[in-house]
Amino acid sequence: MRDRLAGKKALIYGGGTGIGLACAEAMAREGAAVFVSGRREGVLHDAVQVLKAHGKAGFAPGDATVAADVQRVTAAAVKFMGGLDTILVSAGAGGRTPIFDTPVEEFQRIIDHSLLPPFLAMRYGAEHLMAAGKASVIVISSMYGLVGQKERAGYCAGKHGVIGLVKSAALDFADKGVRVNAMCPGFVETPLSLEVVKQEADPEAVLQAKRLMHAIPRAGRLDEMGEMAVYLASDPAAFVTGQAFAIDGGYTTR
Repeated sequence: MRDRLAGKKALIYGGGTGIGLACAEAMAREGAAVFVSGRREGVLHDAVQVLKAHGKAGFAPGDATVAADVQRVTAAAVKFMGGLDTILVSAGAGGRTPIFDTPVEEFQRIIDHSLLPPFLAMRYGAEHLMAAGKASVIVISSMYGLVGQKERAGYCAGKHGVIGLVKSAALDFADKGVRVNAMCPGFVETPLSLEVVKQEADPEAVLQAKRLMHAIPRAGRLDEMGEMAVYLASDPAAFVTGQAFAIDGGYTTR
């Protein structure tokens, strides 16, 4: 199926790599104009060369935790695409954060990088989303936004908070033509996640354990994340809002 997002105008935060880029590419393949943002200009430039093969694509660097950057990126996206009706936020930070010895500053860093990007993206994109008449916001949370995980207090708190933000914002927007939903992926083999695994004493064993922790015994694929994002951005999902969709191979059913 093609052109499910024909005429859509999508801004993707964290769109230069990983899940964000996979979602941007899936949207572009389905006919959307896309505009990606992130901190690394070179990465964004390379991503846009790939995205341009599918249609209109642009970028602007910025820090999604900084209000002024989000305002600037939003304005640039609206100018480039001639409007804005879809926002996807793939941003966050992780790290080991046991209750017993985690520095307050590290906990705060993870919370800020989890919650500020979707809040700011909606705060400064709201007027454009409402003007579009039919719009969608998609926020990448995690399966650890649905359950707990040992020594990951900061990450779990941040990703649970994302879902609370999504549900509240969905109600604010519900009668204004804007839908807000979250995706909750399991372990996906992105460049970043694989780089983190490489730091382990036995990377191959850790990678295999991460794959097998799902009831469906493998990692999630980037194309599967993109497909979910396309559905949530599309008109057939017009009655879907305020939801947190687990795409985790059954991990959270246990």
